[in-house]
Amino acid sequence: MSELSALLLTVTTAEPRPGTAKVTVTGEIDMTTRPRLEEELDRVLETAPRRVVVDLLGVGFCGVTGVAALGRLRARCADAGIELVLKPSHVVRRALDLAAVGSLFRLEGREAEERLVAR
Repeated sequence: MSELSALLLTVTTAEPRPGTAKVTVTGEIDMTTRPRLEEELDRVLETAPRRVVVDLLGVGFCGVTGVAALGRLRARCADAGIELVLKPSHVVRRALDLAAVGSLFRLEGREAEERLVAR
Protein backbone atom coordinates (compact mmCIF):
# COMPACT_ATOMS: atom_id res chain seq x y z
CA MET A 1 0.00 0.00 0.00
CA SER A 2 1.39 3.39 -0.89
CA GLU A 3 1.72 6.20 1.64
CA LEU A 4 -0.57 8.37 -0.47
CA SER A 5 -3.24 5.67 -0.50
CA ALA A 6 -3.08 5.38 3.28
CA LEU A 7 -3.52 9.14 3.64
CA LEU A 8 -6.49 9.33 1.27
CA LEU A 9 -8.43 6.23 2.33
CA THR A 10 -9.08 4.44 5.60
CA VAL A 11 -10.68 0.99 5.56
CA THR A 12 -11.55 -0.84 8.78
CA THR A 13 -13.33 -4.12 9.28
CA ALA A 14 -15.37 -5.42 12.19
CA GLU A 15 -17.71 -8.32 12.89
CA PRO A 16 -20.68 -6.74 14.70
CA ARG A 17 -22.41 -10.13 14.89
CA PRO A 18 -21.50 -13.64 13.78
CA GLY A 19 -21.65 -14.03 10.01
CA THR A 20 -21.71 -10.29 9.32
CA ALA A 21 -18.66 -8.33 8.25
CA LYS A 22 -18.84 -4.54 8.40
CA VAL A 23 -16.33 -2.62 6.31
CA THR A 24 -16.12 1.10 7.07
CA VAL A 25 -14.57 3.24 4.34
CA THR A 26 -13.53 6.85 4.87
CA GLY A 27 -11.84 9.21 2.42
CA GLU A 28 -11.58 9.07 -1.35
CA ILE A 29 -12.06 6.12 -3.70
CA ASP A 30 -10.11 6.66 -6.92
CA MET A 31 -7.43 4.89 -8.94
CA THR A 32 -4.83 5.63 -6.28
CA THR A 33 -6.84 4.17 -3.40
CA ARG A 34 -8.76 1.41 -5.21
CA PRO A 35 -6.07 -1.23 -4.59
CA ARG A 36 -6.22 -0.54 -0.84
CA LEU A 37 -10.00 -0.89 -0.84
CA GLU A 38 -9.99 -4.07 -2.90
CA GLU A 39 -7.26 -5.59 -0.75
CA GLU A 40 -9.40 -5.20 2.37
CA LEU A 41 -12.56 -6.39 0.60
CA ASP A 42 -10.66 -9.48 -0.61
CA ARG A 43 -9.67 -10.24 2.99
CA VAL A 44 -13.27 -9.92 4.11
CA LEU A 45 -14.60 -12.22 1.40
CA GLU A 46 -11.97 -14.85 2.23
CA THR A 47 -13.64 -15.24 5.65
CA ALA A 48 -16.90 -16.25 3.85
CA PRO A 49 -19.37 -14.16 5.84
CA ARG A 50 -23.10 -14.52 5.19
CA ARG A 51 -23.49 -10.74 4.99
CA VAL A 52 -21.17 -7.85 4.13
CA VAL A 53 -22.14 -4.29 5.04
CA VAL A 54 -19.99 -1.59 3.44
CA ASP A 55 -20.35 1.73 5.26
CA LEU A 56 -19.42 4.44 2.77
CA LEU A 57 -20.92 7.38 4.69
CA GLY A 58 -17.43 8.82 5.21
CA VAL A 59 -16.50 8.77 1.51
CA GLY A 60 -16.15 12.27 0.06
CA PHE A 61 -15.09 11.28 -3.47
CA CYS A 62 -15.92 8.22 -5.55
CA GLY A 63 -14.57 8.08 -9.08
CA VAL A 64 -15.25 5.63 -11.86
CA THR A 65 -12.69 3.20 -10.46
CA GLY A 66 -14.56 3.28 -7.14
CA VAL A 67 -17.84 2.45 -8.85
CA ALA A 68 -16.08 -0.37 -10.75
CA ALA A 69 -14.63 -1.74 -7.49
CA LEU A 70 -18.10 -1.79 -5.93
CA GLY A 71 -19.44 -3.51 -9.05
CA ARG A 72 -16.77 -6.21 -8.78
CA LEU A 73 -17.60 -6.64 -5.11
CA ARG A 74 -21.28 -7.03 -5.98
CA ALA A 75 -20.50 -9.73 -8.55
CA ARG A 76 -18.19 -11.62 -6.20
CA CYS A 77 -20.75 -11.53 -3.40
CA ALA A 78 -23.50 -12.74 -5.74
CA ASP A 79 -21.30 -15.61 -6.95
CA ALA A 80 -20.53 -16.63 -3.36
CA GLY A 81 -24.09 -16.27 -2.07
CA ILE A 82 -23.12 -13.41 0.25
CA GLU A 83 -25.66 -10.68 0.97
CA LEU A 84 -24.15 -7.26 0.19
CA VAL A 85 -25.45 -4.03 1.68
CA LEU A 86 -24.04 -0.59 0.92
CA LYS A 87 -24.54 2.44 3.15
CA PRO A 88 -23.60 5.15 0.64
CA SER A 89 -22.74 8.76 1.24
CA HIS A 90 -24.44 11.30 -1.01
CA VAL A 91 -21.28 11.33 -3.15
CA VAL A 92 -21.21 7.54 -3.56
CA ARG A 93 -24.93 7.39 -4.30
CA ARG A 94 -24.52 10.06 -6.96
CA ALA A 95 -21.61 8.18 -8.55
CA LEU A 96 -23.66 4.96 -8.62
CA ASP A 97 -26.63 6.79 -10.13
CA LEU A 98 -24.51 8.54 -12.78
CA ALA A 99 -23.12 5.15 -13.78
CA ALA A 100 -26.72 3.83 -13.89
CA VAL A 101 -25.90 1.02 -11.46
CA GLY A 102 -27.41 2.29 -8.20
CA SER A 103 -30.48 0.09 -8.58
CA LEU A 104 -28.29 -3.02 -8.71
CA PHE A 105 -27.26 -2.62 -5.07
CA ARG A 106 -29.11 -3.00 -1.81
CA LEU A 107 -28.71 0.43 -0.24
CA GLU A 108 -29.34 1.39 3.38
CA GLY A 109 -28.68 4.41 5.53
CA ARG A 110 -29.46 8.10 5.48
CA GLU A 111 -28.97 8.68 1.75
CA ALA A 112 -31.04 5.63 0.74
CA GLU A 113 -33.83 6.63 3.12
CA GLU A 114 -33.85 10.22 1.83
CA ARG A 115 -34.24 9.00 -1.75
CA LEU A 116 -37.18 6.77 -0.82
CA VAL A 117 -38.95 9.68 0.90
CA ALA A 118 -38.33 11.96 -2.10
CA ARG A 119 -40.11 9.57 -4.50
